[in-house]
Amino acid sequence: MSISWRKRLEYRLLRWQARFESSLFDKIFPWVAGAIVWTIFILLALAKSRELSQTADLASVMQSVWLIGEGYTPESSLLGQNYLASQGGFLIYPIAVLTSIFPTAITLIVIQSAALSFAIVPIWRLSRNVGDLRAGTSMVIIAIYGSYSAIHSLNLSGFRLETFAIPAIMSLTLCAYSDKKYKYWFMATLALLSRADLGLLIAGFGGLWLLEGKKRLGYQSIAFGLSWSIISILGIQPLYNGGAYPHMDAFAQYGTGNPFAVIWGIIINPLTFMNELFSEANFQVGVALLAPLLFLPMVATRYLVPALPLFALYLTADVPTDELAESGQRVPVIVCMFIALVFALQKTGRVIVQRVNVDRTVIGALLITASVFFISNSVASPYEDPWDWGKREPVDQARLEVAELMPDDAVVRAAPKLLPLLTERVALWEFEIPDNYDDQLAKDAVRNVEWFIFDRTDVPVAWTGVDILDFQSDLKVSERFVQVFNKSGIEVYATPQAAETARLKTIE
Repeated sequence: MSISWRKRLEYRLLRWQARFESSLFDKIFPWVAGAIVWTIFILLALAKSRELSQTADLASVMQSVWLIGEGYTPESSLLGQNYLASQGGFLIYPIAVLTSIFPTAITLIVIQSAALSFAIVPIWRLSRNVGDLRAGTSMVIIAIYGSYSAIHSLNLSGFRLETFAIPAIMSLTLCAYSDKKYKYWFMATLALLSRADLGLLIAGFGGLWLLEGKKRLGYQSIAFGLSWSIISILGIQPLYNGGAYPHMDAFAQYGTGNPFAVIWGIIINPLTFMNELFSEANFQVGVALLAPLLFLPMVATRYLVPALPLFALYLTADVPTDELAESGQRVPVIVCMFIALVFALQKTGRVIVQRVNVDRTVIGALLITASVFFISNSVASPYEDPWDWGKREPVDQARLEVAELMPDDAVVRAAPKLLPLLTERVALWEFEIPDNYDDQLAKDAVRNVEWFIFDRTDVPVAWTGVDILDFQSDLKVSERFVQVFNKSGIEVYATPQAAETARLKTIE
């Protein structure tokens, strides 16, 4: 009886497997899966945004696209420079067209989530058409992608223009194997328009194509990628930053003055560079990226090589370390990790009727490992209570009321969590509360502004009650600002003239 039951079960499984292997399923399924993941990503990102936990990173992009939509150059006061100076992200212009039509924050969240989600389509095509993996294995790959911690960090980190490079480079890789040359160069250009230093990644893929026997494409990719990055580093980014490359401070330990001095400093001080590259913190980053994939990408190491030079520069740059803030720097290695995963699974399996069959034990272990790391490490883990993100506390309501209070032409310095609510203005600055109170803090807070918003809920632990009272007193007495709002820890101060103007407008 048990044998008959097993035979029936195996027969049904084979029938379903045959349906999954059909060409119709191949065409439809990745788009359906992308739509499902997109829905999940949008809900998570909108919930995070609704609780007003986003800060200056999202606000600076929102201000930049608003400026472009209004016909200005994207000289963001929050960034302290032109948006294009940072990474040469010209892709911001078509995005600004969308945000001039639809609500800014929601539009940025929706299109970023779409870019992350529909990268599933080229991953599926790469797995099925190039890796020749069975449908079940390909489903597991995209399930792991949808739960990958680095992807969720990108989705919840505000807005990162380089996110669009993920589907672009996945598609670029697929095009290289299917000989779609025009689409290849379109996708390469799209990736570079999102972040100029990704030219090093494109050049890295050129090296991969040489190893794969695609010599012409390889040399062209190396030339194109390096040329783009060099022109951007030496010409475009300095053009928008007063003639200087904007990231020199991050590599000051190797040299100053120009990028060539940094490169020469790395060459003559290789031990310093290697010590920094293989530091404990960077080792943990590497483990966090590889472990959810069961370290399988190491089986197909050549597909990781394109990301290594650029990722090494990211890891050795002297910048603040934070998972969400650094999420954009994970883009090159995320792409190469999943490309390597496809080919690693191809290597570990064996061909059965034109498709590579991977052992179920390996697939099961991979799926379980990815799930465990998602639950333990992801910013969207169930332990982070994502179902509570959309709730608004009284302090959030107070922040919304303050946003309504601010005149459109107000010159404002505000607490970080207020910034995304106030971005549609030319003059907006962030008020960063220092860990320790300073007698000059009140003077710095209201310098060159008419409005100042103080968030007592973000005051560091080191501040005492007396420090807060002194700060409030200095604003009112020394700097002659008047308090016009005080609710749930949110305080608004304004010059007497600005406060009176706002009051008259309210009466009208």
